[in-house]
Amino acid sequence: MKKFLVLLFILILAIPAFGCHSPEQAALSQVEADLLAASQNLSGMVKGDDKTLKRYYGLNINDFQEVLIYVPANYMDVSELLVIKVSDPGQLDLIEEAVDTRNAMQLQSFSGYGPEQVELLDNYAFKIVGNTLFYCVSPEADTLKNTFVNSIKNKP
Repeated sequence: MKKFLVLLFILILAIPAFGCHSPEQAALSQVEADLLAASQNLSGMVKGDDKTLKRYYGLNINDFQEVLIYVPANYMDVSELLVIKVSDPGQLDLIEEAVDTRNAMQLQSFSGYGPEQVELLDNYAFKIVGNTLFYCVSPEADTLKNTFVNSIKNKP
């Protein structure tokens, strides 16, 4: 009986050491390279920065671990790409709300005269993998989402 209890105690201590943690996800620089390779250089989009994230989504870049943002090159286009890696998974709800708000504002802006834009906005791609959120409005949205999923699961 004593051997059994010792063995059980050792087993309980050893379980967390064998795979009870999530693997690291790829850095967004690698995800960006994969996305650029999978599309036509994210046609119709330009890379944004911290000011762009604040302007389009009302989010502060310093609140997140990594941010990748591409926005429309032309004010009559709606193509966008947002990938955010967070330290705290609780932040994902805040980002999702900002994405929903942005998409709703774009739909309202283009609903009267931009049927192609409205169709793209209605068919956006959204995915959360681990602690990383992906949002894309593009004719290639599904392809880019699949590329994101495959890329983010690869270790750096």
